[in-house]
Amino acid sequence: MGFGDTAKKIQRVTDIAEKLYERLNQVVEQVQDLKERVESTSDQLDSMDRELAEQRAIVEALAEQQGIDAEAVVAERLPDPDPGEEADGSETDGSDAESADETASSAGSTTADAASSADASDSTDSAATND
Repeated sequence: MGFGDTAKKIQRVTDIAEKLYERLNQVVEQVQDLKERVESTSDQLDSMDRELAEQRAIVEALAEQQGIDAEAVVAERLPDPDPGEEADGSETDGSDAESADETASSAGSTTADAASSADASDSTDSAATND
């Protein structure tokens, strides 16, 4: 009867080893899939970085054509955020859209554009006080 108990124990160890081997293969497949997804995401980010650089170059060229200092506009409209402000998000909600509107309205060189820019600034100021 001693051999029967030993055979059962060996069979049980074999079953556990087979299950472990199957699980290990599943984990290997998951890791391979994850690796492919990470590589794909990295490629997408690289592509987005290139597109962003292209768009920035175009915007800077247009700004230069119009006699606008793009770096000064960025520095004026989007100051470096403090770590505390970025965490709560209260400073960035809506202010970027208002800055973009003001930048777009003040981008021209005619007096009509300047007047509309002043109007946009007045409406922004009153909107800010209504909040």
